[in-house]
Amino acid sequence: FGSSHVAFGRAASSRRQARERIALAKSVARSGARMPAEDERMVVNLLEDGITNEVLWQRRKDSLMVGSLMLPDGRALSYHIDGDLALRKPVVLLIHGMLNSRLLWLAEEPPSRCTYISVDRPGYADSSCPGPNYGYTAFARDIEALLDHLGVEETIVIGHSTGGPYALAVASALGAQRVACVACLCGDTEYANPSSETPVDPVAKDLLCCLARPLRRYWCWCLVPMLLRFGCLFFWIMRRLAAQRTQGFLWALMTTEERAMWEDRGGDNFFRYSLVESMRNSVLPTPARGAAGGIVTDFRLERAGRFDFDPSGIECRVILWSCENDAPCLAPTIFNHTTLCPGSELHILPGLGHLAMLRPDVLQQLIDRTLEVACRTGFTKP
Repeated sequence: FGSSHVAFGRAASSRRQARERIALAKSVARSGARMPAEDERMVVNLLEDGITNEVLWQRRKDSLMVGSLMLPDGRALSYHIDGDLALRKPVVLLIHGMLNSRLLWLAEEPPSRCTYISVDRPGYADSSCPGPNYGYTAFARDIEALLDHLGVEETIVIGHSTGGPYALAVASALGAQRVACVACLCGDTEYANPSSETPVDPVAKDLLCCLARPLRRYWCWCLVPMLLRFGCLFFWIMRRLAAQRTQGFLWALMTTEERAMWEDRGGDNFFRYSLVESMRNSVLPTPARGAAGGIVTDFRLERAGRFDFDPSGIECRVILWSCENDAPCLAPTIFNHTTLCPGSELHILPGLGHLAMLRPDVLQQLIDRTLEVACRTGFTKP
């Protein structure tokens, strides 16, 4: 018993020392300074054991090349580069969804086969709010200006959720000369499309419940404009929940499987960090924009009228991914495949939900698959 007691005491002392050094490593990582080699080796070893993903998250954020492009109309477009454009690897442009920001795409390791460019869409995080007449094609021209600024000739475009239509717009406006392949991950659709097959808007389901289907013909042309004009409280509540009740808000949106991913390693995982920080950063007020500008813009573009581009005319390969348990966007993705982009590929992942697709290992597989498809079509230019 005595020897066990001594061993336990030594182990406890060792854990205390490790916690102290981890706290020091966190503070050094946040400051951007370089930690002593001994502590750096210790942190690397602990990271391999899955103990300090919070430290790794901070160091990965610090490793990004963050920039802001001043657009011709005076707006700022914030972005980061994950990787090195000088290595001339294929470039993948990543577009986040509603209530998210560019940090959504951050994983444990930098991309090895390509370079990521991730943007804050207008009205989110450090990007300026657009004007009332802003549309999908205007966003595509913003992206064109960014690619020109960075010297990128050709790219793959990937959008998640509300970012899906934005990705399609970029592919439509820039053409096959600059977009080799476009992929939508659990993407939204054109809810104002007059087709009888148009799915019911998931927001309408949440607000109108059982009346959503009977009233769907009035939703986009009558109720949505009323919300945009008089629904300040609705958008304020969404922003408030996203900014100050972030973890609870996300938890309420998750399936059982996603909650298990969220709690993996006691919550010390990149799936959780990326969702929380991405959502919180997207709505906190900044000097560049007001608090809810991105939410209002997304709500208007998807629901208050038809798309200002033709998805069926996209020249490059279109890949649509969705998940079996994706309650909001499974039907919209199928509608995109059958009606808006009839020549697209459709893939449905079994057993996953809307947010599970963003788990780093799942997301990496989808990006790799999209990259392989683009390379088969001759995509090699950075």
